[in-house]
Amino acid sequence: MARLERIHYQPMRFDRITSDDLPWVADDTRPSISDLPQIYFSDGEPWVEVNSYALDRVEMGKSIKTVVSDMGHLRAYADWLEDEDLDWRYFPKKKARRCVFRFRGHLVGQREEGDLSPSTASARMNAVERFYRWAKKEDLLEQGRLWDDHTVTVSMTTEVGLRRSFPVEKSELSIPNRKRHGDGLEGGLLPVSEESSRTLLEFLRGEGMVELYLMFLIGFTTGARSETIRTLRTSTLDIARPDPSDPNLMRVPVGPPTPVKTKQGVSGEILFPLGLIRQLEKYRTSIRRLERESKAAVEDKSLLFLTRVGREYTDNSFTDQMSKLKKRLRAAGHKHYDRLKFHQSRASFGTWTVSRMLDQGHNPKTILEFVRMAMLHKDTKTTWEYITFVQHSPMKEDLSTRFFDFFSGQDSQFDAGSVFND
Repeated sequence: MARLERIHYQPMRFDRITSDDLPWVADDTRPSISDLPQIYFSDGEPWVEVNSYALDRVEMGKSIKTVVSDMGHLRAYADWLEDEDLDWRYFPKKKARRCVFRFRGHLVGQREEGDLSPSTASARMNAVERFYRWAKKEDLLEQGRLWDDHTVTVSMTTEVGLRRSFPVEKSELSIPNRKRHGDGLEGGLLPVSEESSRTLLEFLRGEGMVELYLMFLIGFTTGARSETIRTLRTSTLDIARPDPSDPNLMRVPVGPPTPVKTKQGVSGEILFPLGLIRQLEKYRTSIRRLERESKAAVEDKSLLFLTRVGREYTDNSFTDQMSKLKKRLRAAGHKHYDRLKFHQSRASFGTWTVSRMLDQGHNPKTILEFVRMAMLHKDTKTTWEYITFVQHSPMKEDLSTRFFDFFSGQDSQFDAGSVFND
């Protein structure tokens, strides 16, 4: 995985007269730069061109904060390039195969899955585009046109009320920062019904898709994000502790300083049903998982979930698994899952929990705090979306009542049964 580091940059100049042994000396005519962001690939090699780009932007007057933000997006791009084993200069004749167009498709997929907000997807693509425009200007690329631009007219009203129009160049790579019509919850996705969730879990179980079965089960019963679930470690189960108020719930620490990743590095504890913890403990020692662990690199062996060839579930490999799942569902006649997104398991957990708490008579403030902590929301505004959604929804059915057994670990889904072929 690529990493972003901050360095103290001291400009140097060549001066053999001053010193024969060390001809490079500090250049006092140029200011040093504190916390200059730099990107390094997983093998330790710096991304020289991007790092030069960051330096150039700071020296041209851009704030460190702005440059750090852009470099954060470019680090994500570096991760993707490594996952895809692509060079950043890969621009074959066919557009669809070019690295920037493939990355655009990847971002759109993350946005659709709810792993990226529309604004982040848009900003990330814009940051990549700006770097390539700079690289082209600096003659670091030999290719002709990297993509096509077109001109759009933008109108604005001045402070004195005059309306002005002016042309703006826009790239075909741009990802519009807009939500789909009818969006109501984080990630722009709607929850699935309790019946649909059970049908999905039974299908995964019957098809022997054990890892996806367990991942969806975690999503539906804890509200954890895909990235959090994919980075759970076997040691995570060992540090789970009972909730003081309910022995059927276990508190699992995630985020820094644990190795389990969360959005924006938020630290907290996720509530796991005791039955789920027990099922995951059985999976940890199953022959199926141990065979995968035997193929894994040393740093990945402790991951709870590994691919068939013993690798970490990356964004790309997990997206592939979801695509295969939807094809199987379609072939089995479950066509209503065509637009299934993993993030819907999180949306379902949130709405089910809010619905049950409303039915129990809890006031919105209590619900807000509980759900915010359970779902690790950084902003309470996101949590309020769930409360508002449930209050305005006509389809509460009996989900909240039936969800209690599901959430508390008393449900039959937590009986491993024939899931593990040991």
